[in-house]
Amino acid sequence: MLIDPDFFHSQGHAHLSKAIAPDLTGRLCTAIDAIQARVPQMSEAERARLVFERDLPAHRRGEIEAEAVGDAIFILGEPCAFDPVFGALLDHPAIRDTARTLLASDALVIHFMNVTIKHPRFGRSIAWHRDFPNDYMCPASSRFVRLMLCLDGMEDAMGATRFLPGSHRLSDAEALHEKRGGTRAQPSDDAGVALDCAAGDLVAIHPRVLHGGGINRSNRMRRNVVLQIGLASEALVTTEREGVTGRLLG
Repeated sequence: MLIDPDFFHSQGHAHLSKAIAPDLTGRLCTAIDAIQARVPQMSEAERARLVFERDLPAHRRGEIEAEAVGDAIFILGEPCAFDPVFGALLDHPAIRDTARTLLASDALVIHFMNVTIKHPRFGRSIAWHRDFPNDYMCPASSRFVRLMLCLDGMEDAMGATRFLPGSHRLSDAEALHEKRGGTRAQPSDDAGVALDCAAGDLVAIHPRVLHGGGINRSNRMRRNVVLQIGLASEALVTTEREGVTGRLLG
């Protein structure tokens, strides 16, 4: 089964059900739990790959104070450096075929991978934003895609990703001008559509579509693996790099 490219290009996102088998999603969840448990024993180099919930503004987790969230990880950067199980996604047919279909190319490279974690009851909201342009890893054009693998599934109460369909229908030049001028609109928190996903589902995100998500107010974890994939022919114009950056997809 392939993702629907027509829906993706018209709406700015698309959804592929049951893209990854339960065995692999289970092993990925087990690895994340082990990494979280090991935080107190980590080296400084390992901690530098993590973004902790406690170090971020409290207003996006419902004003819950930093002391109450402990060592909870929000962004687990470079997961392959912590556990090789994440490397299975770099060669996975669903990841490969989805990216090739949406970018209309067989010559693709990984830009980065992370795990974004919204912990139960306080996992932070993410403001409306576009992935192009971004300040972390970005080529000169929007010829890339972000793929989000849902490990636990997600729904609105869990802080599911929301999309403003059609908001990607602006040019790269307009998106760049919007970011530089700080003129991007901020829709209401309940605008657009919240994507309901099951564990193992894959979501494709157009680089220019507006998307965000609320606080995880549920009692369930919401863990998503995010991969950014682009054309091998397009160099990154930003300076950050990871261990997987530039690896050929598949």
